[in-house]
Amino acid sequence: MKYKIRDEYAGLKDFILRLPSVFEGMGGVIRDYRNVIKIVEVEGYKLVIKNFRGMYFFNRLAYSLFRKSKAVRSYEYSERLNQHGIATPSHVAWINLYSMGMLQESYFVSVFTPLPTLEQCMDNFDATNQTQTRILEALAAFSKRLHELGIFHYDFSVGNILVKSVGDGYEFSLLDLNRMRFGPVIKGYKNFATLNLPTDAINILLRSYGRLNDEDPDHLVDRFWKYKNRKASLRRARKKLRKHTVTRLENILGKN
Repeated sequence: MKYKIRDEYAGLKDFILRLPSVFEGMGGVIRDYRNVIKIVEVEGYKLVIKNFRGMYFFNRLAYSLFRKSKAVRSYEYSERLNQHGIATPSHVAWINLYSMGMLQESYFVSVFTPLPTLEQCMDNFDATNQTQTRILEALAAFSKRLHELGIFHYDFSVGNILVKSVGDGYEFSLLDLNRMRFGPVIKGYKNFATLNLPTDAINILLRSYGRLNDEDPDHLVDRFWKYKNRKASLRRARKKLRKHTVTRLENILGKN
């Protein structure tokens, strides 16, 4: 086992180190798919624990030999974002669990942040709803700031963006941080392709983002939808190719 616990949460060390043995029996499940996310209360803290257990064989090999695990990246990217003034739920710890040198599971622990997600704020979207429009315009400004800082969040989705009302405006906090890129962002509008929002909502966001970047809003909308349709076609092709190549090989290796 390898781990890191933030100094501010050193008092939680005993609990955190027991996670691999007690996590399965914990309640508070909020997601159970490839990865499992639970919310628990420990010593006055409300914690979110994410168990990255669903890994393909080749990913597991890479994380064991030369790539940082998703839990480590989540922790380190949270630190990095905070240094740039970008809010994330307070990072607490990471744990990597190995067997025969191969990464089996990893855990990322953060403090629960009681804010609505963008998905909740955009529920029953109505283009005439001024509150929803202001949130989207604020999100455009936030996205511009991210991109100017050289931050591109590959999981920039409606469930990974928390929304906080502050006075007459809105602030945002980012979740699910293990897939990010730091460096020059040339075509920031591509970040919106992962937002599962109605077309009208996306177009409001794009036009606002375009105006903030001195781009023609209508031209940007046209470029975005061409990009998204092309990306969807490529994704279907890659998924089909993986099914008949890598997935078959991983299934064979998994049986050995």
